[in-house]
Amino acid sequence: MMPTDKKKTSKKSGKSKYLFKITVVGPDDSLLEDVLSTFDPVVKVDGIRIVSADHSTDDSDVRAVFMSPKHAVLDILLSLTFKSASAVIIVLRGSDPELETIYRNEIRENLGTKIPTRVVTVESALDKFKRTEIHHIFDELMEEILAQREKEHKAKEKKKKEKGEKQKEKTKKTTTKKKKKN
Repeated sequence: MMPTDKKKTSKKSGKSKYLFKITVVGPDDSLLEDVLSTFDPVVKVDGIRIVSADHSTDDSDVRAVFMSPKHAVLDILLSLTFKSASAVIIVLRGSDPELETIYRNEIRENLGTKIPTRVVTVESALDKFKRTEIHHIFDELMEEILAQREKEHKAKEKKKKEKGEKQKEKTKKTTTKKKKKN
């Protein structure tokens, strides 16, 4: 698991608890801040805006920390917002395939190809409908991240089980050979 993908199981509720980091990028700093402010008050630290949100499912409680760099930040701070991100949201003023491609290439370069990514377009003011849409996109993103983690966990468990079975078989063969020698 990545450092930002903390997983704990609460003994009281029996639910898994996760912490995910989501990077939010786009060409319009004021629009990015407006989108982030739909969750909680935005904290600004050295050119990086930070906000958090919670999400719950039947078996998981998730806290997501959003990080969004201002365009004036240093490259090192920009890379900090991408480091270990579990997902990315691209915020655009309108549909712009060329600009979206630029951001997707940057995401691919910094995080790889398996990172869940969503595009939010805000062509006018953030009304109640658009705020609800942004929260719905967030919920979908959390569900995708959780499903991806579950799939990875099951694959690791299967591999671990197969390795254990191979080890048992190897031990059994070794024991059988020793008995035959005696």
